[in-house]
Amino acid sequence: MTNATKTLSIIFAGTLALALVTSWNWSDPSSAAFQGRLLSVDTSAVRVVQIDRSGGPSVRLKRGADGWRVASGDTTSGFPASRDAVHNLLESLPSLQVDAVVTRQSSKHPRYGVDSTGTTITMLGDGGEALGQLIVGRTRIRRPQSGGQGRSRRRRQGGTPITYVRTPEQAEVYSVERSLRSFASRSVEEWRDKVIWDVDRADIQRVDFTFPGDSSFTMRRPSVGDTASTVGPATWVAEGDTLARSKVSSTLRTLATLEADGFATGTSPSEVGPSQYEIRLHLSDGAKRTLRLRSAPEGSGYYGTTDEFEYVARFQQDTWDRILRGRTAYLDAN
Repeated sequence: MTNATKTLSIIFAGTLALALVTSWNWSDPSSAAFQGRLLSVDTSAVRVVQIDRSGGPSVRLKRGADGWRVASGDTTSGFPASRDAVHNLLESLPSLQVDAVVTRQSSKHPRYGVDSTGTTITMLGDGGEALGQLIVGRTRIRRPQSGGQGRSRRRRQGGTPITYVRTPEQAEVYSVERSLRSFASRSVEEWRDKVIWDVDRADIQRVDFTFPGDSSFTMRRPSVGDTASTVGPATWVAEGDTLARSKVSSTLRTLATLEADGFATGTSPSEVGPSQYEIRLHLSDGAKRTLRLRSAPEGSGYYGTTDEFEYVARFQQDTWDRILRGRTAYLDAN
C-alpha cells in the first residue's frame, strides 16, 4: 500500500468515525434537548398544570369554560386565577432554552436541587395525560464579568439568574438563564386573580366618598354650569373648588383598576361587618361601582367588599390612607 493510499485510508476512517460519533451524540434525547427546547408542548392542549413542591402544598391550575382557576392540590374548590400569570407560565416553560449541561450524573442531583427536593411542574391534557414535565431546582446568580460582550450586555444589574432543571426521564441537569421562582414558589393566593374591576378612567364621571361624620364629599368632572376656568378634560371639582390634578389622577388610577393586595382567607363578605368608608364610581353609561371598606381586625390595612366580587379583599394601609382623605387634601394648597 502506497503512502498516498494509507493517507486516504486514514482520512476516510477518521471521517467515518466522526460521522458515527456525531450521529450517536445527537440521537441521544439529552443532546437533542441541549440543541433546542426542554419542553415541546402545545399549550392550547393543556388543561391542567400541577405544581408539586417538597417544601409546601401543591398548586393545581385548571382551565375551565370561564377561564383558569387555582386551588391547593388536595382540594377540589378553587378561585379564579390570574390570567396574566397563567399565560406567562404557559409561554415561558415551553420556550426555555438550554444554556449548558451541568452534569450527567444522577448522584449530583441533590447539589442542584433537582432531586426529591425540587419542584415538579406537570402539564396535563384533557384526558389527564402528561404533555410535559419539568423538575425545577436551585437558582443562583451569575455575576457579570467586566468588559463582557454579547449576552452580558443584556444581563440585569447585579448578575443573571441561573436555574437548574431536568426532565424526569433524564439524568442530565441543564442550566437556563432565568429565574423560575415565580412559578415554582408561588402560593395559591399569589396565583389568584386580584383584579376586582377594570374600567376606563375616561368613563368615570363622578366619585362619591362616604366617610364617618360630616367629612363625606363628591368630586366630579365639571358641568356646563361651572366657571369657564375650571372646564377641561383633566379638571375635577368638589363643592366649587378645583382639585389638584396630580392628586385626583393618582386616586383615579387606583380606582379605575381596582386590585386587591391580598385576601382575607376564611372570611366571607357577610362576616366583615358594616363599612366605615364607601367609595362609589359613577360611569358615563350610568353604571356604578361601589367599594366598601373597613379597617382590618389586626389594625393594619383594610378589608374591602364589592357587589362584583365574592371574596373579601385586603388593601394596604399606606395606599388607601392617601385615598381616604378629606376634600381639602385634594386642593392644590395641600
